[in-house]
Amino acid sequence: MKKRRIGCRIGLILFSLVACMGIMGKQVDADAVRVLDQQPLRVLFIGNSYTYVNDLPWLTQQLSVSAGETRTLESDMVTVAGATLKSHWERGDALKQIQNERWDYVVLQEQSTLPITDRSVMYEYVRLFDAEIKRVNARTIFYLSWARQNRPQTQQILTDSYMRIARELKAEVAPVGLAWQKVQEENPKLNLYYSDQSHPSPIGSYVAACVFYAKFYQKSPVGLSDRIYSTQFGTPQEGNRIRLESLRKTDAARIQRLAWDVVNQAH
Repeated sequence: MKKRRIGCRIGLILFSLVACMGIMGKQVDADAVRVLDQQPLRVLFIGNSYTYVNDLPWLTQQLSVSAGETRTLESDMVTVAGATLKSHWERGDALKQIQNERWDYVVLQEQSTLPITDRSVMYEYVRLFDAEIKRVNARTIFYLSWARQNRPQTQQILTDSYMRIARELKAEVAPVGLAWQKVQEENPKLNLYYSDQSHPSPIGSYVAACVFYAKFYQKSPVGLSDRIYSTQFGTPQEGNRIRLESLRKTDAARIQRLAWDVVNQAH
């Protein structure tokens, strides 16, 4: 009888220990999630003037601030006018930046027409960059850009080029060019292009920022700030911010809604 009681007590002790360990394990998991939620969301943009004109990373950051995100957005960029991913790879600065800091996402923006004219070169260097991005436990996001204003028929080629390599590498896509199409269809009076018919106007960059916010946070940008502050056309200089454009509330809401719709549909 005593042996049975002792056995029961040992069983109860063991059960209690296992239960405590389970509770402690859940607490550790919860603490880990809490710490992650408090860490900044860190993004590196690699590209050219389509990224630095109007300071797209900073515009996206301002959307996250207006949303009151607990994970604040911290971004950096390695950009050179007219650069291809091949030229970035050969320079080496972008690779060093990937390797030397912690990133959640690395955004790859190819030169605007190369996905149309020479997809094979794009893919060669995308694969090299993606391998390095994965090596540091970050995720690749492709910046799917827009067609030139006088060549709208090339948008489908651009889209196919990015989507195909994204599927191969199991990477993400920020479908900015598709959002531009939707915005222009709904309101042709909104000018998304700079006067050269290639670079983004402030509103064009705002559309891109809404897409990137939706992609980074997996949340709708509807209701966020409609202000477009940046450094105009030049390379950004800290503290030199000006208001680029005033958007009507209805236009801002339309852009935000369409950006969210396109991001959801591109999954």
